[in-house]
Amino acid sequence: MRSAQPSWNQRFVDIYSDMGWKDIGTSYYCMRTGTVLPTHQDLYKKYTELFDLAGQEHRIRRAIVFLEDWKSGHYFEGLGEPLTRWCAGTVIEWPYDTPHMAANIGLEPRYTLQITGWV
Repeated sequence: MRSAQPSWNQRFVDIYSDMGWKDIGTSYYCMRTGTVLPTHQDLYKKYTELFDLAGQEHRIRRAIVFLEDWKSGHYFEGLGEPLTRWCAGTVIEWPYDTPHMAANIGLEPRYTLQITGWV
């Protein structure tokens, strides 16, 4: 949310705005080989401060857009379900306190777009 975004980033912001999300932030992430994020819940501490959502964290939503087709060794789990073999453009959305995990034990980087907003 602090770095320059690609010129086409506004398309994602517009889509989620049309769905009723507010104060939308985007972040692109390259997960390198050997990176493992064990099961966790995001805290949204800075986001909550920026948009005065203390006590209203239940309104925060997160989405992950997979920017490339799945590659061997790439893994995501959320909402209690494992996900592999995704296609570029696959989107997973969840409420603020949903446990999730991700890993890249493959040979190539894994690219995603993270979208944060509140309803």
